[in-house]
Amino acid sequence: MKEVKVFQIGLGSFGRHGFEKFVEMEKHYKDVDVELYGVSDSDFEKLDNAEKFAESQGLEIETFNSVEKIYREAEKQNSQDTKILIYDAGPTELHAEHIFRSLRNNFFHLAEKPPSMTREDHIKEKKLMLDNDVRFTVDFIERESPVVKKALELTEGKNIESIEAFRESSIGIQKMLQPVERMGVKGGAVLDKMSHEAYIMDFTDVGELESIEKNFYMPFDVGSDSFMNIRSGKASKIDEETAAGACTARISGNTDIILHSSWLGVSERARTLGEELEELTGLNPVESDFRVLGEEGFLDEECRFFVLKGEKELFGDMLHKKLFNLETGEEIELKSTLHDQLYRVLESSVRCAAGLENNVLTEEEIDHYMNLIFDISEHYDEQDTFDALEASNSRVKERILDNVFEAEGLKEEV
Repeated sequence: MKEVKVFQIGLGSFGRHGFEKFVEMEKHYKDVDVELYGVSDSDFEKLDNAEKFAESQGLEIETFNSVEKIYREAEKQNSQDTKILIYDAGPTELHAEHIFRSLRNNFFHLAEKPPSMTREDHIKEKKLMLDNDVRFTVDFIERESPVVKKALELTEGKNIESIEAFRESSIGIQKMLQPVERMGVKGGAVLDKMSHEAYIMDFTDVGELESIEKNFYMPFDVGSDSFMNIRSGKASKIDEETAAGACTARISGNTDIILHSSWLGVSERARTLGEELEELTGLNPVESDFRVLGEEGFLDEECRFFVLKGEKELFGDMLHKKLFNLETGEEIELKSTLHDQLYRVLESSVRCAAGLENNVLTEEEIDHYMNLIFDISEHYDEQDTFDALEASNSRVKERILDNVFEAEGLKEEV
């Protein structure tokens, strides 16, 4: 049986869930001898909690307080009979650096999206991958959604005229209200949100960009006189590294594609389409409610759905895990799965590291999609900085309330 030793970087909210999945895999997975060897994080409390959780499951792990130390140990454990898998759930801005190091050591590497923050880093990753004849992959997690899987099954061999996909939320507003707690969230609406819409590549070939509309840019904080850049720093003007607050991209080809993403709440297009879909199916894909953070209330919105038109017409809602036939309005039964999407992403990576399978998306497809994402992220129109900042600040102000009582009072109206 193939042996794969897993070394995990980062124990943030998403990394913690991944850690628990690897613990489960080490205990029960049959096809590969999986060992969660160790985990690194700069937070000693997180490391202590991880160690205690592993012990409660009858496992022993090594903990490291730096990435340097975990890579040194991984190099020692690497052998002809043992494959090394690096699972990178650490800060986004360090993904490229970690990928470089894994590729140089011939380790299989799974990176959270986006794998790199800039096109330059992505090109370096590609060159290292080709030079070393090794690979990395990215956890485009929606590709494992049962909604997407069933929709792919129903559209196989059928003509798809158009796909309109939405991934929008209020995470940018939460980031401004909780800058410390959300410091790991970076990239803006395109790099953080739109990169998740990679599942469209499973349906159709992705053509060429037709148009890009940056509806809003991210203010640095509430009422700010500066923009936020993709690394969460301050920016005095709009350029290719200014974080998008909301964006729409149109792609032409055999299938017309429209991608929507937002950090500043749900777009009018999503809201209007959501109401139309609700009339037909009984489900509105847009969730909207007032939440309170500290002493401020804000409108918390989210949607993750797609509408597909062609020989089959489908509405898929990943947030609520439902799929509908738009011709009849009826819900389509999804296949039940033993494990959730994250587990299946990690399982696929373990199998790839062991040489038992290849991820459906090739490195060339990842390269194509990430170049598309960088084209969208780097695009900006020449416009008056003051006007753009004022529009973005107004968008934020509309969604933040002065006090808790106002939030509670308006909750009934959402």
